Amino acid sequence: MISSAYSYYLSQYAARETARTDNAARRPSDLRRAYNKMLGINRLAPAYKTDVSLEAQKYAIDLKENARELSSIADELSGSDDDSLIIRQSAISDNPEAVSAVYVGSGDSGASSFSVSVHQLATTQINTGNFLPPSSKLLEPGDYSFDLNMSDITYEFEFGVSDNDNSRSIQDKISRLINRSNIGLSADICSDDMGNTALRIESADTGISGMKPVIFDFKDNETPAGQNTPAAATLGLDRVTQHPSNAVYSIDGNQRTSTSNKITINKEFELCFHSVQEEPPVNIALKADSDAIVDSINELIGGYNNLISVATGSDTDTFEGSARLRRQFSQLSRSYSGVLSQSGLDVNDNGTISVNKDAILTLADEGGLGKVYDSLGHFKDALHDTAERIAMNPMDYVNNKIIAYKNPRRVMTDPYNLSAYSGMMFNGYI
Repeated sequence: MISSAYSYYLSQYAARETARTDNAARRPSDLRRAYNKMLGINRLAPAYKTDVSLEAQKYAIDLKENARELSSIADELSGSDDDSLIIRQSAISDNPEAVSAVYVGSGDSGASSFSVSVHQLATTQINTGNFLPPSSKLLEPGDYSFDLNMSDITYEFEFGVSDNDNSRSIQDKISRLINRSNIGLSADICSDDMGNTALRIESADTGISGMKPVIFDFKDNETPAGQNTPAAATLGLDRVTQHPSNAVYSIDGNQRTSTSNKITINKEFELCFHSVQEEPPVNIALKADSDAIVDSINELIGGYNNLISVATGSDTDTFEGSARLRRQFSQLSRSYSGVLSQSGLDVNDNGTISVNKDAILTLADEGGLGKVYDSLGHFKDALHDTAERIAMNPMDYVNNKIIAYKNPRRVMTDPYNLSAYSGMMFNGYI
């Protein structure tokens, strides 16, 4: 049960990017607050027999992750008093295929526009070994080792060669060793037109720093004379076919270099270089206020719609809690329907909300968004509270059978009653 829940979580959400506030606010107090909420939820909660089907596990994980994302978006769009809705500034590039831009500043620094020319991209290091006939046997049976030097750290790799091994099987062994080591290198096998195979090793890092022209290199360990042919030399592991290089770019005509294709300008703009673009230069600026307004509202409503889609999916009808969850959202959207319609937001029959960009821009041009922001701020707070409750106890919405009620005269906390995989791996806190 646990392994299947974890496997689904890792495959669907482990690499998912979250809001900046979700990444930044990871203080001990945040985890303590989550723990205390779990205690409060379980003070009078009865003992359940929990639905442990794979469908229930997936449903709970989807609810928890989408609720956490909506809660984080609401936090990010909150002002200092929490009740207002702030408009987050965002960057725009006139050639995002060459240079994409993200605004990471505080919004009060008076950032201005600038131009970027990319003269050269930062590249990785690639080593391609000797191309050898797959069935050849150039290494005698025995134990072999070699050193890999990377970032001033030396890693020793050891492997054995049996009577049945040939060049291809040895290449596969070394490829697996490198990939499993998780040291910032990837290895695979490539072949030439003659069917010969070679190891191809590439660094995750780009660029060079200091005087050393490579990111990694290999060296065979010394062996007594007459024993074992040097493996790294025989396989050609140290043959560099692409040297690492730094990115070369100009900001408003001033040339600079970077070891990476991702840079930060004045702690305000995060740029990512995708291709060489010298003329004309790429112009980077903050989006106009009207566009930023639409983006901020789109982000909030997008998080809401994602959570709604989980609750209204056709495969969730078997869960008793899904109907209750839909009613909660329906009541929430109806109670704010007037505010939403005035703000260019339309509530659909399925509970989702559509954003009318033209209506929002018209309100912005007429200067009529001030009062709407205050009202939308209350809607945002309601979404935040609802999302937090769902994220804290998503198992409340699957098919739970009550086994026993607690003694109301003797209240005891039970932080683990949410089930073995609720609390639901508060991955953002670790």
